Amino acid sequence: MKNDIENQAKGYQDLIDEVEKDQIKIIEELKYVLTGVIGGRELSDQEFECFIERAVNKKKFDDIGFNLGISESAAKTYYQRAIKKLEAEARRVTLRLKRK
Repeated sequence: MKNDIENQAKGYQDLIDEVEKDQIKIIEELKYVLTGVIGGRELSDQEFECFIERAVNKKKFDDIGFNLGISESAAKTYYQRAIKKLEAEARRVTLRLKRK
């Protein structure tokens, strides 16, 4: 009887631990979503396009430049600006989540 209760308690604790791990994952994913949504509004159209083409579609900068009618160097610059803006927003979102 005592072993059954201990086994049941261990099972509950394992379940609680698993739920806590899932909550941490959800918060991390929410942080990325919030960063993207909020940060995306801060990007110019060209920064947004360069970021999507590079980060999501995995295109080369010369292809991005060609498709957008800009130089490869300009595509790199727009991408770097987008990254900096999104990183800054990620820091702000992280601070907001830590305060709560």
